Amino acid sequence: MVYGGKPSTGCKNCRRRKIKCGEQRPACTQCTSTDRICPGYADHFDLVLRDQTELVTRKAQRKQKRDPANVRAAATAADTPMTAVVAGQSDRERPNGSFRPSFSHIASPTNSGQFLPLPLPRSIHDSPEEQAVNGFFQDYVLIPRHPYSKRGYLECLLPLYQNTRHDSLLSLSTTAIALAIQGGSPSTAYFRRISHSYFGKALVKTSRAIRDPVESVKDETLMSVLLLSFYERVLAAEEAKDISGVHDTGAVALVKHRGKENGKSEVSARLLLAVQTQVVEHCIQTASPFGKTSADLDSLRPDAFENAASRLTSLSARLSDLTAHAYPILRNMRQFPSKDQLMGILDYAGDVEARLSTWPDTVPEDWHWKTSRTFDSLSSYESRLYVYNRRVDIYHDIWVASIWNSYRGTMLMIQYLTLQTLGMLNPPPMSAIAFKIVGAINKVQELVDDICGSVPFNLGTKTFGGPGDRNEVRYPDDGIHKPSSDYRKSAAGLGGWFMMEPLKVASKAICLREGQQDWILKQIERIQRIYTIKKPIDNPTNAMPSPHCPGGR
Repeated sequence: MVYGGKPSTGCKNCRRRKIKCGEQRPACTQCTSTDRICPGYADHFDLVLRDQTELVTRKAQRKQKRDPANVRAAATAADTPMTAVVAGQSDRERPNGSFRPSFSHIASPTNSGQFLPLPLPRSIHDSPEEQAVNGFFQDYVLIPRHPYSKRGYLECLLPLYQNTRHDSLLSLSTTAIALAIQGGSPSTAYFRRISHSYFGKALVKTSRAIRDPVESVKDETLMSVLLLSFYERVLAAEEAKDISGVHDTGAVALVKHRGKENGKSEVSARLLLAVQTQVVEHCIQTASPFGKTSADLDSLRPDAFENAASRLTSLSARLSDLTAHAYPILRNMRQFPSKDQLMGILDYAGDVEARLSTWPDTVPEDWHWKTSRTFDSLSSYESRLYVYNRRVDIYHDIWVASIWNSYRGTMLMIQYLTLQTLGMLNPPPMSAIAFKIVGAINKVQELVDDICGSVPFNLGTKTFGGPGDRNEVRYPDDGIHKPSSDYRKSAAGLGGWFMMEPLKVASKAICLREGQQDWILKQIERIQRIYTIKKPIDNPTNAMPSPHCPGGR
């Protein structure tokens, strides 16, 4: 073995610039002082092996004129990363030495029975980008889920990501959202600062792609726009800002432009459903009308890809039109609404509620939850902290729980609107309208109880530490099967995000049991600690005008 001198232990940037590295961790001062992203440090043995590889390559190049065939063989062997050999990939499959995940032969099962390769970290010395992307795939993408709960897009990411270049729009968008999410832990908070650079690069490429007649109809482009929308939501949640909806609007324009391309494959149809779901949620949150857009998107989706999740999305779209119609009337400070206007709102709300009420009858049998009164190994103090009213509901998976909570949140908003409208009619006691108020209050209590019952399943005893799973965190079980690793991963990564919006909606309820609203607010604070969301939400008691509510807050 040829000795090539002592290998440098500095970071890659300093070694390339041939300057002395301070070797501070996680980033050296030479990089931070010049606004460079420090790529981290290589393992000592990896340095020795790589230096030997470089020496052999240079030696082979000097012999090129004498024996070109041997040089090509040596260069091929030398230029193939050891990790690529282990993973069964060549450098041609991972162009330009990018930081894309090494896909090993360990496989992750999908609901169709196929197996997809599972990305695994190559080394504990991976750069922030490598760590984030690998963690993102393991904790968020490659988690089995019920086939009828698919209305998102992350399950479609891997097959598209595997076939794209490291500097492509999809790769940049994936890296941006991976850094943003994995930066939710205090120890990796600097990941989010790095993510801004990738987000900016992805925006530039997005602008070019949507103007290109070929790129604009590709699944990769639409997936990238959805990931950028996800990025915006993560940052908005962290800073308690409103979502602009620019990427949602762009996604709708893209799917309309794609036309028949939306039904050419299962991935295309799933992406269309994801766009519809995100736009509906944004319209509901902002009280914006969905209008004709709902029918347009429904007409583009193949019937073969309709499921329980997609049916809920289509039914929920009417709520955005209801709120867009009702709120300008109810919140008009200059003119009190007339009785006809109020009765019109009640009729509209009753129609939306009646349609939505049919949805639970259409879900698969295994979607129904099981209620347990126990959460093993919890002390009485912990039980009061993590469980409300001793109720723990067990679901098929957290995606099914999330869809049920989406249904409950939609129904709650209808009840809030109904209560506000009924209260403005100023009904006398014992009148028909007064009994309707009581009925709506009872529905609110039932829906909020259901949301509270799903909290232990989604959050367990997790109180801090970012999205990753930790052994000390406990999750409930059904008394027969212990929590699986897939369930723990998905709950640790997504459980808090899935619970945030339902809990916010539930926190606006009035006439709840004593102490329930305080418990809900503490769960929201817990989620904010887990994901380092800086600002608390507004006081929910001021968010919804109170109708007649005897004994309530």
